[in-house]
Parts: sequence; C-alpha cells; structure tokens
Amino acid sequence: MIKEILLAAFIGGILGLGVTGGYITLQNKNVSAKNNQKAIITEPTLIPTQPQSLLKETQNFDNIQINSPEDNSLISSNKVDINGITIPDSHVVIATASKSFIGQSDTNGQFSIPIILDSGLNIVKISSIDKNNTQKDIQINITYSSAKI
Repeated sequence: MIKEILLAAFIGGILGLGVTGGYITLQNKNVSAKNNQKAIITEPTLIPTQPQSLLKETQNFDNIQINSPEDNSLISSNKVDINGITIPDSHVVIATASKSFIGQSDTNGQFSIPIILDSGLNIVKISSIDKNNTQKDIQINITYSSAKI
C-alpha cells in the first residue's frame, strides 16, 4: 500500500510538472509572438507634394492660380491676403477648418482676399464660382506659427 501511494505521488508529480511546463512554454510562445507583431506608427506621415512649377500648371488648368502665399508656406502672422487669378467676375470662397471668407475677382480675374489663420497647419480651400455656376477648386497648405526661429 505504501508502494502504491508513493507511485501515485510520483506519477502525480511528474504529470503536474509536465502540465505546468507545457503551460509556461505556451505562455512564452504567446509573448514572443506578440513581440514580433508590427508596431503601430503614431507619428505623422509625410506626403510628397508636387514642385511649385508643376503646381502652377495644375492651377492654370483649374482656372485658379494662387500668386501668394505659396503652398506649404510658414507665416508668422495670423492675417494673410490670398492673392490670385481666376475667371473674371467670379465669386471666390476661401475656407479654412474654422472660418470662411468671401470675395470676388475683378474684370481681369484678379482677387485679393484677407483671411485669418488658426495656429498650426491650415488647409486652405479656394473655390471660384463663375456666372454659369461652374466651380473650380484648389487647395494650399499654410502654417501659422508665432514661435521665434
């Protein structure tokens, strides 16, 4: 009877160690598998833009040409005039994320509309609507920062 108890304890110990070792091995494999997963990138992604010369060709095709400020400009004042050329006598609407500004082009198609920028990157959409209700759009990026560089 003592032999049977010792044999049962020995077999139970072996099975217990085997089960525990198997469990630990599986946990280590799961941890290493999680460590091999690709990390999530939380930094902003830079998107290449067209050179200014190609951008102006696109703007001419759209019947809107922005003369100033240039695309991807860094401005130190929150007030800036958007100057450009579009279809003569058309309504010009300039929209930022928080505000809209309205103006009109003259008989030569030139316009100059003052806008107020928000701090940081401003995605500025300029729309021109002619007498036939044809709308042409262009978008430029302007960054406003009051920080001294």
